[in-house]
Amino acid sequence: MKMRNKSVLLIATTMLIVLVLAACGTGNNKSAAGDKSANGDKSAADRSTITVTLYDRGNVPPAAGTVDDNIWSKWINEHSPVGVDFIPFPRSEQVQKLNLLFASGDAPDLILEYDGNFLNQLYGQKQLLKLDDLIANHSTTYKKMTEEFPQLLTLGQMDDGGTYLVGRILGMKTNDYMLIRKDWLDKLQLEMPTTTEQLYEVAKAFREQDPDGNGEKDTFGMNMGGNNAESVINAMFNNGSRFVQDGQLVNPTVGEQAKAAADFQKRLFEEGIVDKDFLTDKTGEVAKQTWVSGKLGIYLSSSGIDNALLLEAYKSLLKNDPGAVIEPVPLPESQYGAFNPKYKSPIQMTGAINANAKDPEAVMQYIDFLVDQDTAMTLKNGIEGVHYNKDADGVAIPIDAEKNKAELVGMLDFNMLSFIGTLPEKEQAEVKLNMDIPEEKGFSELIDAAHAAFLNPDRPYAHPVINWPGLPSDLQVIAKNTETIGDIWRKSIVSGDKYTTDQALADVQALWNSAGGTKIDEYFSNWLKEKADNVLYISDFQQ
Repeated sequence: MKMRNKSVLLIATTMLIVLVLAACGTGNNKSAAGDKSANGDKSAADRSTITVTLYDRGNVPPAAGTVDDNIWSKWINEHSPVGVDFIPFPRSEQVQKLNLLFASGDAPDLILEYDGNFLNQLYGQKQLLKLDDLIANHSTTYKKMTEEFPQLLTLGQMDDGGTYLVGRILGMKTNDYMLIRKDWLDKLQLEMPTTTEQLYEVAKAFREQDPDGNGEKDTFGMNMGGNNAESVINAMFNNGSRFVQDGQLVNPTVGEQAKAAADFQKRLFEEGIVDKDFLTDKTGEVAKQTWVSGKLGIYLSSSGIDNALLLEAYKSLLKNDPGAVIEPVPLPESQYGAFNPKYKSPIQMTGAINANAKDPEAVMQYIDFLVDQDTAMTLKNGIEGVHYNKDADGVAIPIDAEKNKAELVGMLDFNMLSFIGTLPEKEQAEVKLNMDIPEEKGFSELIDAAHAAFLNPDRPYAHPVINWPGLPSDLQVIAKNTETIGDIWRKSIVSGDKYTTDQALADVQALWNSAGGTKIDEYFSNWLKEKADNVLYISDFQQ
């Protein structure tokens, strides 16, 4: 908190310095452009100022400023109808530190957060403001979006029927994926695998038949490192999220689907088809480097095909192995069917207003500002005429790629309420590709093929429901006490005959039942029946 017992002289001097800095437009992320904001008639001095959370990922270079004081924080404050004081938190510590601030009554006005469980927790603690009247009476742009996309209100509702969360439209996007070295398939005269048994056979051949032709057994068939690969494999066996079968809710993580996924992985592990140190590759980075170096035949990962980091990995692979040909693999069919893997939700709830916010109407004004398409374009591409020009389709075309590379930094988390899914279709892509560059043209074709493979409307999804409710506090305790279920399955994969998947299934079910896990299943089952009209399925968003 700022001290208030300074002398009158010190206060006057400080005010004079602030006025001089504001007039010069330097160094303060609350400076305004002229006497009026771009979205209102009030001068900067008359505007309300709100506080907003901001992830600090440590990725803003010193030359660009700091995460909360840079060209984009200043642009926001010069154009927003309200002043914004950004409160940065280390990305991995935001939840922990916000809990402390809420406990002390000092939490920011607007909470922007990807962790839906944390937002549910805040609701349960009565820390969030009910938004129905605020949206109806004091919102413009966001209110219009809720009328166009009523699912925003459905997803924003909590169990009392009120709206507590705000979100954004992203459109249908891939998340989990499986890629294969098509050139290796051709060299070994193999077909694209369409069943899990064929996938095993192809992966085994990639390990044992020297597909890179160097005379050594130094290639792996596929990767299992990181939660991402595990998620893809689970999806093949319908071990994603709960689903309804024959009128009953099925929890696959404690059933035969999870055992089948573990059996498949155990087979790959025991035959040396995958890296036996996969459990230490918690982030999947080792698998990524194996892929980039040309030593991995089938690559399982996440964060979507339309991803700048994957583009860089793709280019690096082609540099290391110019003959590489990459294609997506629709998830092979198992005994449970053929499924689409995990996706990025087309609607993402990322914000809530502190119940103790001093000026909720000002917070709503800022939300409207963020939702506006012009704001979204700027926080994605930079300033029109400076960093980009629009083509005939309204897509931003960079003016100077090197200039943009230096200046378009520190923007990522300012746009957590940007409605990317309402921008022109090609503008919805995370990466901008130059079709005159062969590698980028190839990557564009890969993106199109991946969308067809992993967002196939003719296939069911392994994660069919997109708006499962948060758990009440007593059930959250049960969920916490059963978090080791994943570890039990992993133990069965690497333990040979000493610990089989049959034993793992028995232990998982015993843990789930003894901890009260069936109460969680019952809670979700009742929700599906009682809130049937509010259940949103990913298939509802397919064109």
